[in-house]
Amino acid sequence: MRNIRFYLLHIPTINTMRHKLLPLLLFSLLVFLFSSISHAGDGGADMSVPYELGQGWHTGDYYLSGYANIEVVDRFDAPSRLDLDDLSLFAGGRISQWVNPFMEIELSKHTLIRQGGGRENGDIIVERFYNDAVLSEHDTLRIGKILTPLGDWNLVHAAPLIPTITRPYTTARGFHAYASGINWMHDPEDGATPDFQLYWQPDNEWFKRPVNQTTRNFHNVLGGHINMPLGLLDKIGASFQHGRLIESGEMFTLYGANANKSFGGLRLESEAITARFSGDVLAGAAPRLHDNESGILGLADYAITPQWHGILAWEHYQDHTVSQPSRSTMAVVAYRRAPIVWKLEYIHQAGESASFAPIHTGLKAALSLFF
Repeated sequence: MRNIRFYLLHIPTINTMRHKLLPLLLFSLLVFLFSSISHAGDGGADMSVPYELGQGWHTGDYYLSGYANIEVVDRFDAPSRLDLDDLSLFAGGRISQWVNPFMEIELSKHTLIRQGGGRENGDIIVERFYNDAVLSEHDTLRIGKILTPLGDWNLVHAAPLIPTITRPYTTARGFHAYASGINWMHDPEDGATPDFQLYWQPDNEWFKRPVNQTTRNFHNVLGGHINMPLGLLDKIGASFQHGRLIESGEMFTLYGANANKSFGGLRLESEAITARFSGDVLAGAAPRLHDNESGILGLADYAITPQWHGILAWEHYQDHTVSQPSRSTMAVVAYRRAPIVWKLEYIHQAGESASFAPIHTGLKAALSLFF
């Protein structure tokens, strides 16, 4: 962990962002101090667990972990580049029934090398910041900034865990992906009864992302998600989200569905969303060309061996501010051997990218590592 921190503080292009790392470093120091104090009361017993790559660092009731994701991007219509796409650090604790904090901070989209020269600074982003209060054996109240429970992929979230390198619009970008407020989670944990989550963001998102990371921000968002297990890995789910798009002033109501089904070494996944936008569009905002915005994704993941996977994915997405839909196809070869994941992806865009995140024809390679 010290090596990673040293590296971050000595990248010349992000020296101006050092002060943004202060909350993370302070939180890490507090975790260490609190754990030391808690151990002093029981005769100085060593409750730490030996560090193992990919398992994080644990001491007493506290832990630090994270992952790095490096990408080589070769868009056919732009110079190639090498990106540190994510460097994420998790810090948290399991202290009591009512106090269980968690925080994730990341360096996002930092271009290390670009064909023809030049770099691009990344952004320090607070991805998650919340506390869990355990209400009962099956119910938890989460307060803070969370990943919205909408579909399946958004909660999986981390780059090493999703099947592709490129995140489809339907799974991560076509809705409010981070909510700041309260979240009630109910999980029977019996493998037969539905689990569900309800959440409410009464105002704006905390630690808002910069404009180069997202062009859509949301206000007063209410939503929920329910999953019905169909076996150990199989499930179907449904989602709901309602709120206001700040940049345009439009109100939206979104419905979603997700399904996973396995047949031996073949795993099939699908997610779909449809949202209706209404109300007057603010002056200067992109005009509404369609009342509805919708997307559907289908994916097949075949395990050639336990480590090697071949993946095909297809998505159709219609942005309500773009005349033509995005029609993208992805072919991915992935190698997974914990804690390392390697992927090679070809993506073909046959339509028009959504306004809020471009998807272009080209090649990508990614190397991810949990630490």
